Amino acid sequence: MKRDYADADHHGARAICPCFRPGAVRLTALRSGFGTVAILLVFLAAAAHAADLTPQKLSANDIQFFETKVRPILVEKCYKCHSKEADKVRGGLMLDTREGLLHGGNTGPALVPGKPGDSLMIQAIGYKDEDLQMPPKGEKLSDQQIADLTEWVRRGAPDPRMPIMGASGKSYGGVGRNHWAYQPVKKPEVPKVQNAAWVKNPIDNFVLAKLEASGMKPNTPADKATLIRRVYFDLIGLPPHPSEVIAFSKDESPDALAKLVDRLLASPQYGEHWARYWLDVARYSDTKGDAPGRDDLRYPHAWTYRDWVIDAFNADLPYDVFIKAQLAGDYIQMLAENAAKNKKQPPPETRTWIAAQGFLTLGNQFNGRRDDIIGDQIDVTTKAFLGLTVACARCHDHKFDPIPQKDYYSLYGVFANSVQSTELPTMQIKVPQTEDLVDYLAKSADLERRQRELKAQRDELRRATIAAKGKGKNIAQMDPAKRGEFQRLQRLERELQRDIGNLETTHPGAPARANALYDIHRVNPRQNSHDWPLLIRGETGHRGEIVPRRFLEALSPDPKKRPEWHEGSGRWQLAQAIADPKNPLTARVFVNRMWQQHWGVGFVETPDDLGNMSAPPSHPELLDWLAATFVENKWSIKSLHRMIVLSATYQQSTLNNPVFAEKDPHNKMLWRYNLRRMDFEELHDSLLAVTGELNPTRGGKPVPISSEQFAKRRAIYTLIDRQNPPELLTQFDFPNPDVESGRRYETLVPQQALFLMNSPMVIETARKLVDRPAFAELKSDQERVVLLYLAIYQRWPTKQEVEFGLHYVKANPTGTDVALVAEMPAAKLDARNARINAKKAMAAKQQGRFNPTVGGVYDNQTPLDAWTKLAHALFQSNEAMFYN
Repeated sequence: MKRDYADADHHGARAICPCFRPGAVRLTALRSGFGTVAILLVFLAAAAHAADLTPQKLSANDIQFFETKVRPILVEKCYKCHSKEADKVRGGLMLDTREGLLHGGNTGPALVPGKPGDSLMIQAIGYKDEDLQMPPKGEKLSDQQIADLTEWVRRGAPDPRMPIMGASGKSYGGVGRNHWAYQPVKKPEVPKVQNAAWVKNPIDNFVLAKLEASGMKPNTPADKATLIRRVYFDLIGLPPHPSEVIAFSKDESPDALAKLVDRLLASPQYGEHWARYWLDVARYSDTKGDAPGRDDLRYPHAWTYRDWVIDAFNADLPYDVFIKAQLAGDYIQMLAENAAKNKKQPPPETRTWIAAQGFLTLGNQFNGRRDDIIGDQIDVTTKAFLGLTVACARCHDHKFDPIPQKDYYSLYGVFANSVQSTELPTMQIKVPQTEDLVDYLAKSADLERRQRELKAQRDELRRATIAAKGKGKNIAQMDPAKRGEFQRLQRLERELQRDIGNLETTHPGAPARANALYDIHRVNPRQNSHDWPLLIRGETGHRGEIVPRRFLEALSPDPKKRPEWHEGSGRWQLAQAIADPKNPLTARVFVNRMWQQHWGVGFVETPDDLGNMSAPPSHPELLDWLAATFVENKWSIKSLHRMIVLSATYQQSTLNNPVFAEKDPHNKMLWRYNLRRMDFEELHDSLLAVTGELNPTRGGKPVPISSEQFAKRRAIYTLIDRQNPPELLTQFDFPNPDVESGRRYETLVPQQALFLMNSPMVIETARKLVDRPAFAELKSDQERVVLLYLAIYQRWPTKQEVEFGLHYVKANPTGTDVALVAEMPAAKLDARNARINAKKAMAAKQQGRFNPTVGGVYDNQTPLDAWTKLAHALFQSNEAMFYN
């Protein structure tokens, strides 16, 4: 009887397990003839000397790596001899639990977590010693399996096969459908509080009630300069102009903040800022990663999805429609066109809905492996909208959540019946005729002619190959001229794909196109949608029963009466099921994401996984109240922003309270506002904004981050290469564009400080702040110091800070050092000034030179004067990178 991994894990594996070849001397277990990876797992188990049995705190990535890479090897190769149902447990080693693995067998340690080079296990599976080869010759693990186990050890051998402890200290795993996130959202009553005067909206009631119950109270409000800086960066990712700081500080009206928030939410910069967070979730990239065959690596029109997301946020597109458009935009477009046809009206002019499907179509292409492409689509869909790791059920029932393997293949059938057309539709039905378009069409026709010619040549060569095979020859035995012809055609096809990519990517007349997804029958009328079989252990050669297309069992009101989807692929029905107001996860997941972006951390710290492995929410009642209110407000994202930002909770200062910090060091109770570091995009854009040089141009094709075209654009418009993202972005914790990323994890590395210290972009920003008439025309140096603080930190300096700034400038009048030049002899000072003037004259000839360093900037070599050096020094502080 065949069993999947879930059965094997709980009842003992039944997989056939070939034997290791006994070694000569290294391990006694080798002499006793262990099963295939028996010795390998003796190595794993013997790590008891290096690790204890306490629960591990595992990241979502580590859990997914174990479930998809490591567990399948253990189940398929090892459990027959090392599990509860083994006829005889070899070597005293049990491997179907983490406890058994860490307790070890009858041999010594062979695994050093985190050090694969010191682990005997890695030596054995690598066949580096002929006396220590496991499995034996002819049964060696594949290179990929060896690499996966090596990477697992390098990560510290993370193993989730033990209940994870929640915040309460009680087991929070393995509770299936009774887990809080699977329960219907019920809007709780707003709690009553003692300090009702502090409350600005119901969010404050929930937070204050919890604080009062713990004997705590909220922080004092943030001052107005701090608040306007926070709100600006939070909502549009840009700093306020000094004049706006002054005006807001003087506005004493009770609705001053509300007016400011409404203005920012109506700004086009709002969508540019908040779309970037969603693009992280959608694993957006302008390239294909592992492109199939000889395809060009680029997605020439990926930017149309990025622009669609920006427009959707700016238009406050209801979130339920936002979901449906990204999963089934072709259906929405078809419905709109049919409605127009029935009313005898012209079809919609702009195909906005089609572009939304970049969510599904812009992932890694996995060298054309269809199973992996579909797996990626399932993963991004369920994590992004449902906060569930459904992809973990690809090879076996999910180990923690009530997601059987059948559910994975129900969704697999949906996406397997959806294909991307090779003819990408243009964004407009009628494309205006321009000279650029005429030139583009001529060049496109030439490329199509080359494509036809190459196809004819390849067809002819294919016929010759078939004829040769009929005579018992392979390609290597063919005429050398024929082999050379194969190589020539392959080269020409690569060049053709490159030229097509260049034309679509760079030509000004190339129409905007959408990476659309269609039901298979719309692309190929001879094919009909159908259900797909479950793949036992995820192996394509082991097909199981046919699984109907339908929604997840855990999210269905009556699992036994789940409707099956027979109309088309099922994507439209899937989108409706996810966006259903009764779905317990959809609103919770999105509200948690939004709260996280406003606070730096969500109610649940794992935004992509609200399942059984997640910790309990810090404020479960508030999460449900916001989720229910979000749906009541017709899924309005801007209304959700407004409610959060206008709460007294959000408007608290970040000041520390030693007593509360001792009781709640991680601010789970929200007794203060969290100090937050800027993303790279916010830092980059603010450098351009403070000098008034930010290019307001919206949308369009991506530009490389070091190019002249990017020098003054917002960072969201930079080109993202899936395989090689810009180094500066990764140094500032830009997420991996290969996977769905709901949260950017912060690191502290020297390169971040070095960017602010040495980047020409930062230096030129400091120069431009002081090299302008408005700065020189100020009446006093005190006013100049104040203006620098307002421009860089959006606040007034303290008296002491003004004194420090003035002292610095007076001590450094020429800008070459910080020495007191007044103490220099006159002759030495004259010579020094002459050298400086000579350098300035030489640098003047290089004005306007473009520096192609990351970020791109027009700079010059003029020595920095004292005021520029002061401005540059102010950029070096933490305050320039953090929300106060």
